Amino acid sequence: MIREEDPRFKYLERKIGFFMAFALLGIAVALVLYGVQKDYFTPSYTLRFTADRGTGFSKGMSVKLSGFRIGRVTSISLNEQAMVDINVEVDKKYRTWIRNDSTIKLVKEGLVGDSILDVSVGSLDRPELKDGETVLYVKTKGLDEMAQEIADKVKPVLFEVRDIIGYINNPDGDLKRAIHNIEVLTRNLDGTRDQTDKLLVSLNGSLDRISNKAVAVLDSANHKIDALDISPALTKINSTIDSIDKKIPPLLDKADNTLAELAKLSRETRVLSESAFPKIPGLLSQAEDVLFSTDRLINAMQNSWLFGNSSQPVGGRRFIRGDSHE
Repeated sequence: MIREEDPRFKYLERKIGFFMAFALLGIAVALVLYGVQKDYFTPSYTLRFTADRGTGFSKGMSVKLSGFRIGRVTSISLNEQAMVDINVEVDKKYRTWIRNDSTIKLVKEGLVGDSILDVSVGSLDRPELKDGETVLYVKTKGLDEMAQEIADKVKPVLFEVRDIIGYINNPDGDLKRAIHNIEVLTRNLDGTRDQTDKLLVSLNGSLDRISNKAVAVLDSANHKIDALDISPALTKINSTIDSIDKKIPPLLDKADNTLAELAKLSRETRVLSESAFPKIPGLLSQAEDVLFSTDRLINAMQNSWLFGNSSQPVGGRRFIRGDSHE
């Protein structure tokens, strides 16, 4: 029996076997790479925390430390207290940074990025968290809570804006009345401006007349000043001043001589008084002796028989010998 074979199908089973082996090898490599990417082959340990709400959490969510991915969320469940228990797997090589004072919180990467769990770096003097221990969860405000907070802050402002707009639009309000008064004042200003223009025109005419009269008065005064001849008076004054200048020096010389004579007379008077003053007490003493002698003579004459008189001296006066300086 003649058996014919197509050369294209030669070694077909061997080729299919190689193809299947390469396919299986590629699948295995892909699985290994996926496991490496998801940290399935990295040694890890489990940490847990409890949140009041499960909003924003999802299985497989990244866990980051200082912006670097260190683990993922493995399970989310509701406990008996209606709280959400969440377990995370963290690579063991990063456990040295996670201490019992570390915290974990739900944040967003950027403004519109994915939600992640951010773990804070703990104090190196605190003990490390072990497998299965609890990390402290810090609640953060979600978008709805932040929106509600912003709305609560904006509402009073909107109410005030509404009141202001209502006050402005009120036809009987002060603002509308003020605007109406300004319009009336503006219309009246036109008439006031016309009257001011007329007043300025009349004032300009009056100023022109006043200036013309002033010019005429000044011209007349100039003519009178020019017509006034004061040269004779000036000549007479100059001659009088010259004569006074000639008479003043002799008068000054006479005054100097008179003053010199007065000074000389004063000096001589002072010298005479100084020389006569010491003799005055002696003269007074001699005059007293003469008066005392005269008094005794008169008394003797009265006591004599020729001039005898039994009467006492008039007034009983007797000269009293006094001091030479009295």
